[in-house]
Amino acid sequence: MTSAPNVAPVFRLRDGALRGVGAEMLLLPTGLITAAVLARVLGPADYGLFSLAASFIGWIGLTTTSFLARAAVKFVSETEPWQPVATSILRWRLAIGGAATVLVLLGARVFAELLGERALAPYLVVFAIDLLLVNLVRTYRDVLTGTGRFREVATLSVVRWIVRMVLLASLVAITHSVMAAVVGSVVTSLVELVVARRYQSLNLRGTAGLPGSRLWSVAAPLLVFSSALQLHTKVDLFALSALGGTASETGLYSAAQNLAVPPSLFALGFAPLLLASLGRLERTGQHHAASETARLALRVCLALIPLAAIVAGASGEIMPLIFGAAFGGAAPLLTLLFGATAALAATAVCVSIVTASSRAADVSRNVSMLGALLLVSAIVLHLLLIPRMGASGAALATAVSALVSAMVGLLMVQMAWRVQVYATAVRMMLAAVSVYWLASSIHTAAWWMLSLKFALLVVVSVAILFLLGEFTTDDKQRVRDLLNPVTDA
Repeated sequence: MTSAPNVAPVFRLRDGALRGVGAEMLLLPTGLITAAVLARVLGPADYGLFSLAASFIGWIGLTTTSFLARAAVKFVSETEPWQPVATSILRWRLAIGGAATVLVLLGARVFAELLGERALAPYLVVFAIDLLLVNLVRTYRDVLTGTGRFREVATLSVVRWIVRMVLLASLVAITHSVMAAVVGSVVTSLVELVVARRYQSLNLRGTAGLPGSRLWSVAAPLLVFSSALQLHTKVDLFALSALGGTASETGLYSAAQNLAVPPSLFALGFAPLLLASLGRLERTGQHHAASETARLALRVCLALIPLAAIVAGASGEIMPLIFGAAFGGAAPLLTLLFGATAALAATAVCVSIVTASSRAADVSRNVSMLGALLLVSAIVLHLLLIPRMGASGAALATAVSALVSAMVGLLMVQMAWRVQVYATAVRMMLAAVSVYWLASSIHTAAWWMLSLKFALLVVVSVAILFLLGEFTTDDKQRVRDLLNPVTDA
């Protein structure tokens, strides 16, 4: 069966985004279950060791896979045939992942000393294998995304989170061992790699079709942005601790951070798919369709504003309900941090849109400047606000720097694509004010009542936007398509 690229069901952004975001959201329930089992079986000390080792390896893994992530999706989606490009990316990933693995293998004892726990060394040695595996997996995910196979990408996420939960919980329950949790984590990546290879075969010994200079000309500024974004998510807690924050403040802040994750999971699932869709449309000359897709993506990001308002209004109920009455003081922190992650999600989507632009060579340099602005502004604000306001100052600094980056990101999109969403932004803020007032005025005492309140306020938000004229005829048709999805032939 043949069909135009813009209507092929396998390449529809709507279906892919729903599946991708939904798959990444599995991290929340599976992660909570896994953490609960490990914490109870291993106890505080051993669970702390595993968490420290996993966080360290996870940070290196995320950093190394970010080197080529957006650039890989961009070049695969824009090139036909794409196989030589995939071969080039696979070789670079193998080199980067292999180097990271060797570095941790050789420096396990040194890293353990730096982390303040000599007992970490054997766990880091085994965990090092994961750095090569996650880089290889990311290559397959990038190729699948770039070629429009969004369903397969979503399936890989589902496989990863479920396998991780089952393996870690069962192995630790049987052995009561930290090493079992480490092995389970590595095997999870291996299983994901095996499944990815079943979906897509890549040839390491094929002809490379992407010069390194061209690849890194796009990847370098994106690498700066990705590194700054990752550091931004960690610098607030570190700054709070370093600038005199108490253990109690740190605990409240960490709890609020854990509940502010959903917008970042949205960006993780949506941004790569958007980049691939725009790249394909640009390659096939469908510039108007690409511009409309970019505008629609920005509108979707702005829809996070009413959601953040609902969370802000109900934060005083959310924190005690999930963490207990002792964490009620973290409600204002959740309000600011959820807003910050929503702004960062919008920033990440804006960067994906700019990267896909035919003017990316001119605009991409500004992406690295955006990353520097995000990180530097956060650090300066932390230094100014934390000594005066403590944890609230850290959250405020994070929120302000994230909001500034989102506004600059929107301007960059306007420069690259000539699309504007100012009217949508005004409507979203009007809806946000209304649902915030309702959320803060209506109090609930049980989890099911809070869930019902959230659902009703989302419906209210949609109704307000409808009355304000936000939804066009095309939007209504998209809803009808969503309720009556097209199936693959």
